[in-house]
Amino acid sequence: MPALTKYTGQWTAVQARHVLRRTVFGPTFEMVKTSLTQGMEDTVSTLLADLPEPQQPLKSIPDGTGSNRLDDPGARQGETWVNAPVFPNINPPMLRNRVLRARSKSLYSWTMLQILDSGMNIREKMTLFWHNHFVVGQAVIPHREFHYYSLLRRHATGNVKTLTKAITIDTSMLTYLSGALNTNRAPNENYSRELLELFTIGKGPLVAPGDYTHYTEDDVQAMAQVLTGWRVAPVSDPKTLTASFDSRRHTEGSKTLSHRFGKKVIEENGADEYADLIDVIFEQEECSRFLCRKIYRWFVNSYIAADVEQTIIAEMAALLRENGYSVKPVLRALLTSEHFYVQTACLIKSPVDLIFSSSRGLNTMPPEDGVEARYNHAYNYYVMAADLEQELFQHPDVAGWKAYYQEPQRDMLWINNLLLPKRHEFCGLLISGGRFSFNDEPYSVNESVPVLDILGQLANPSDVHMLIDGLAEHLFCYAISEEQRTVLKELLIPGLPDYEWSLEYSAYEQSPNDQGIRESIEGKLRTLISVMVRMSEFQVM
Repeated sequence: MPALTKYTGQWTAVQARHVLRRTVFGPTFEMVKTSLTQGMEDTVSTLLADLPEPQQPLKSIPDGTGSNRLDDPGARQGETWVNAPVFPNINPPMLRNRVLRARSKSLYSWTMLQILDSGMNIREKMTLFWHNHFVVGQAVIPHREFHYYSLLRRHATGNVKTLTKAITIDTSMLTYLSGALNTNRAPNENYSRELLELFTIGKGPLVAPGDYTHYTEDDVQAMAQVLTGWRVAPVSDPKTLTASFDSRRHTEGSKTLSHRFGKKVIEENGADEYADLIDVIFEQEECSRFLCRKIYRWFVNSYIAADVEQTIIAEMAALLRENGYSVKPVLRALLTSEHFYVQTACLIKSPVDLIFSSSRGLNTMPPEDGVEARYNHAYNYYVMAADLEQELFQHPDVAGWKAYYQEPQRDMLWINNLLLPKRHEFCGLLISGGRFSFNDEPYSVNESVPVLDILGQLANPSDVHMLIDGLAEHLFCYAISEEQRTVLKELLIPGLPDYEWSLEYSAYEQSPNDQGIRESIEGKLRTLISVMVRMSEFQVM
């Protein structure tokens, strides 16, 4: 029997919420309703549907001079700076650096806006997956960061072998892992080592000096020679975003790999030789297993049991190879499998997941009154994630965020003694608004969850028990206890009989514009939800 047996059970809100929590950031009430109407197969098809490329990031800061204004010679407010010169010719250098920082902030805000605007689709989740897989460190130059992240987005559910070829000669990667310094006179093994160890096949146990099970030190050296000759233009050059191949810097002749690759010979092929090498790496079965383990840990469970390795991972890897390393068939098989729907409440939410569960998942959307307000709103999310140690574009090291690889804790690293109180603080801020600081800079959360709108998403909000249960079903992966329900009820009707809530809610329905009644209902609901998003049940998905 296939390991990835198709799920054939009932399709209820439980299953809909599970697949949406794992594939989008902060699934909304409407997404759950849509999934219930569609059923499993159509839900997964919607999640995997191709999307057009988004609008490019915009200059959000107002034009002019002053502490809150800035003139960028490449774009006015509301226009994209992506097509402007990479390194603006501005003096003094302090002002030029301010323009570059503003572009970076625009990019980071825009990246969060793509998540907010992505709807019911897996693309942003997969883009972040590849961002944590093909780490390029701190690119510094906003244009390079934009082109790098856009490359990941274009290939998010496409062909990973094609993506690996593209990222190998991406200027961000060539700069970060010294590929642009790799020449025939001074071979640099930095990228060839990480290409094997982190990006494609994995290291494996050491079985002999210089032999790591899946490759050897000789392979690292030979592959470094294959990859020689690529250059990155200086930032003053208009072509700085495109790598070029210089045959004079390339190690000519054939290169022979070790017994781990069947002593395969990479023939001299100039500018296309790097692609030939990647084809050879992807011929190894372990490459598909390595990639599928990472996909499994991202979407299903950070712990891979021995039987899962022998069944689920093996079948995912076979499917990946059969489809020429196209990722979408593997994702479809995984997200429609029986195995996927029993793996509940076993992943701790990453900071990005947590933030969007507390905001978009409760119907908070960015303001519509101009680019500056929208970008500032989204930048708060970026800063919160950074403070919780998931700063996009700024990984701690080439292996990515430690929660995805450091044994034995893995995702438990998201909730240590330092981070858990901050997670609670930010969840509360996103529900009720308030101020926080990061790196001694003050930030304000002015947009809060529209709690009264949420009432219309619940089956019977006039019943205090159904209200609490409806919220718990949306926020949590499993049912709350009677004791928890009692404690939560006290936040709405402290010491009062249940019918008091029904009376108060009825008064609100009859007079929704009565300010006193409205504020009373809204305040109680906001307090209730603020407490619920601080509960341990909200930390997992």
